[in-house]
Amino acid sequence: MSEASYQVRVSGVIPAELLSELHDLTVSVEPPETVLHGCLPDQSAVVGLISRLHGLGLRLVEVRRLPADEDPVPPPGIAR
Repeated sequence: MSEASYQVRVSGVIPAELLSELHDLTVSVEPPETVLHGCLPDQSAVVGLISRLHGLGLRLVEVRRLPADEDPVPPPGIAR
């Protein structure tokens, strides 16, 4: 499996002190959820991210693999 782009939604807003744990992902807030975008190299990395989110006490809402032709980068003005 080659690297793919993912969109991950968690419930609520991620506190600033936890954002440093997710430095490799683009973060945007779409109330009432926070949306993370990023490329992950394989399924093991996806499972690792889910485990990391759980360890941070975040409630996972959705994990979605984005089609190859869909741009994973959110519009300008979104925190990275």
